[in-house]
Amino acid sequence: MTEEKAKKHTGKCYDCGGPLELFEMNLKKSTKIMLCQNCGLYHFYKKDFIGTYKLTKVSKDPTLSQ
Repeated sequence: MTEEKAKKHTGKCYDCGGPLELFEMNLKKSTKIMLCQNCGLYHFYKKDFIGTYKLTKVSKDPTLSQ
């Protein structure tokens, strides 16, 4: 039981192709921010009318929300 479970990643980094980790999710605005574990880029996603998340922006600064 001392082993940590591997986190599920839902994508690859736009720049380096590394795995993404969930950084922040806002259900009210239907947005999420994913963080690349390799290069540290923040990927901003917004839910479209179909219900899938689409990439809207990639940035080094997480405070630059939509």
